[in-house]
Amino acid sequence: MMISVDINGCTVDILPVVKGLVSEYDRVKEAVSEKYDAFAVSLGKEDIIAVGLRDELKDDQEIEDIDIVYLHHLGSFGTTDVPAPAFSALIDECNNISVPVLPLDMDEESFSAVYCDLITTFELLKEGRIARKALKKSFDMSSPEAFVISWDIFVNSSKGFRELTRLREKYMANRIKLLARTSERMLAVIEAERIAGIMSILDADGHSDADRRKR
Repeated sequence: MMISVDINGCTVDILPVVKGLVSEYDRVKEAVSEKYDAFAVSLGKEDIIAVGLRDELKDDQEIEDIDIVYLHHLGSFGTTDVPAPAFSALIDECNNISVPVLPLDMDEESFSAVYCDLITTFELLKEGRIARKALKKSFDMSSPEAFVISWDIFVNSSKGFRELTRLREKYMANRIKLLARTSERMLAVIEAERIAGIMSILDADGHSDADRRKR
């Protein structure tokens, strides 16, 4: 379901997506339209380049254990793939019409600095154990969206990862506001589990529920 919010005179259509589901490719592809003068995605600039070159780089792709477990559970809802088909669709379609995809997330250097500041050695050592626990854990499987939200809560349960997640959401909300200054209508493709946090920040900054429309 698309969420539309008015920011500084710009209509921002936010499309929540489920990372990994192949079926999301066509949904995002259909959302790309000439009515938008800007397109953004919840990736850093280096990730956008990598997704665009994924066919050339596929032999170099490494999938973490935690991501393998995530895709295992997500497979209950359909075929899965990496990188996220939803993001691939936006980048492919924008390449077809020669329009840049704008990054909403931090670049690699900024993310690495924040990650090192927030994530303790103990939390790093726990990652392997979290993957093993996640394999056996029962998640909310009532819908793909419910699953990714319950998954996100589980894997970001430690203080450092929670703070990292909130910082990313704040960064992306601020990027949306910044990009809205130079756009009239923008499409932003964002993973479903980040939507509530980003919208709460936009609401707190004066973009209230009254400005929000779901369709």
